[in-house]
Amino acid sequence: MAFVYRDPFAELQGELERMLAGAFGPAGGGLYPPVNVFDRGEAYVVKAEVPGVDSGKIEVNVEDDVVTLRGERSFAEPQKDGAYHRRERGEGQFRRVVRLPGRVASEEAKAHYRDGVLNVVIPKVKEARPRRVQIEAA
Repeated sequence: MAFVYRDPFAELQGELERMLAGAFGPAGGGLYPPVNVFDRGEAYVVKAEVPGVDSGKIEVNVEDDVVTLRGERSFAEPQKDGAYHRRERGEGQFRRVVRLPGRVASEEAKAHYRDGVLNVVIPKVKEARPRRVQIEAA
């Protein structure tokens, strides 16, 4: 019988995200900003969709294996004689915390913003990076 290790913090984060997504319903769109996290071998990459947000209003913090995105999204109000018929685009402050699956070199993290997508690249610590091992024939 194989033992499968489950990270209790990852499970808790998943449950929290599901709970918050259900609380806001379809109109709220769930957690904001939506993110993708993937492993590029030498580094982890976090991509967040933040269209219409001024890059000067976005803050990225990397501490240990946690990335925190903070910012504010605001829109121009319609003219005083105008009225909303539908309002699905939320505005206000946001905060998104993402736990990375491994140890990182947070001081080497880099972020860039283009076309409404924030890309954060966080290199892994050297000990955690994949390396090729040469096989010696006997």
